[in-house]
Amino acid sequence: MSSAKSRLEPLFSSNRPPSPQESSVAGELLQLWEQKLKVVETRITALERELEELKAQHAIVKGERHLYADILSARRLLPLEIIGRFIELACMDDTESSQNLGMHQQVLSFMLVSREWYRTACGIAHFWTELDMDLTNNSIEETQNAIMKAINQGARASELPLSLRIAFPAANPTNTQIVNFIHSLVTRLGLFSLRLQADSISDLQILDTLLHHPASSSTLIWPRLHTLQISIQSKNDIAVGPELSIPSTNFPLLSTAAISSSNAMFAQYQLPWNGLLKLDLGPLRQLTPRQCLSILGQCQNLQSLCLRMHHETQSNLSGNLPSITLPQLTHFEFENADAQESPARQLLSQLRLPSLRSCTYTVLREGGFYSTVTPKLAELFQRSGCLQSMEQLELNLSRGLAYNTSLEGLFRAVPRLTVLKLSGHKMDSDTLEDVPISVRDLSINLSHYRMDDARESLVDYLHSRFASSDVPVRAQLHFVDTARTVALRTKLDSLRNHVGSSLDAVMD
Repeated sequence: MSSAKSRLEPLFSSNRPPSPQESSVAGELLQLWEQKLKVVETRITALERELEELKAQHAIVKGERHLYADILSARRLLPLEIIGRFIELACMDDTESSQNLGMHQQVLSFMLVSREWYRTACGIAHFWTELDMDLTNNSIEETQNAIMKAINQGARASELPLSLRIAFPAANPTNTQIVNFIHSLVTRLGLFSLRLQADSISDLQILDTLLHHPASSSTLIWPRLHTLQISIQSKNDIAVGPELSIPSTNFPLLSTAAISSSNAMFAQYQLPWNGLLKLDLGPLRQLTPRQCLSILGQCQNLQSLCLRMHHETQSNLSGNLPSITLPQLTHFEFENADAQESPARQLLSQLRLPSLRSCTYTVLREGGFYSTVTPKLAELFQRSGCLQSMEQLELNLSRGLAYNTSLEGLFRAVPRLTVLKLSGHKMDSDTLEDVPISVRDLSINLSHYRMDDARESLVDYLHSRFASSDVPVRAQLHFVDTARTVALRTKLDSLRNHVGSSLDAVMD
């Protein structure tokens, strides 16, 4: 074999064709090496099969070993009280993503560790105080299952006050079960949030049954309820309905209320106004300045107020609106959707808020190019005597942020302001000239409709293009810096370098 190989060595380092004799020798040697290769490959296959068997055996042995190692693990030596405290701390994450998950979803991963951890988590009462139930589209069976699940969860909360957020349609065959379930929790509820779908006046009768008259007695007392939120939703307008009555005798501890009814009108709203510390009023189908002031006149202990006027309402043409003082109000938020702004001006003209510290005014629609409300805000601050207490001001003015000459007077009316937030479509170069030197946190958000026009044009084009063709395309839309923008960025960078850490500024 070695002699045959030696005769072929000249061919290993050249490209000349072999002679007939060399071809014969090469063929014999190739057959020999192929036989040896087959033997090696057979052995490799056997070893690979054996390796797979060993891996499977290894997994089995490792699993069995884990059972016994787990018995001796340090985790088992931890007292259940320590485990419970660990779970509590892990679920105290207050980030936005954790809050969106809800307490139940946060604790679920710990409950899946073991039966002991499951029972420990179930024993932490405050994990189970929040009941969220959306029964809007549930079948009868699904509603019954949801009620049973909520009952079990409420039992885990021991005697702690419960928060119940529930949504269901008024015309529902399971309403009797739903109402009975809510009544069974009346003595334990600290917060009750109701989102009711109603499409007729008769649908609204369920409110009286739910809030006042259980089958067992004529009066229903909610002894621990401090927060009540009622939202009536309907597809069509409902004519004047019954009175929405929430007497203080039924709700002795009520301090926070939120009432909204965009399409259903009540003849009157009766709540324990004088006991409220926080009120979120609206949107309501009809809320005139006179009606609103009548309500606010009864809220002498109010500390936080949010008014949502999302419907255009008639101004008070007869005049003689009452002047209202809210001596303890520190936070005032006003949402206005009336493009004329007349009701908003009338309302603000009649208020006096001597303790005000924070104010937010938001225009929900495009509105006019000139805001007539900002002068009324300046007058409100001056009339209230809160110039020294006002710390935070937020104005979301849509188109009204530009060409707004009244901002100068408004800023001068709040010399102690520390937080200022402005939003709108456009801002003039001199808008910030009179911002108080006391401001430590300045935020400006601009959203111009011309940018959205460009985005809409691009998106519409791409939709139409791919509706008729699948030819690939690369599309980009950039809003680029102009020469003026570059100069302004350079000027800002120079100031940032000069003052150092005293300035924390971001300009998109």
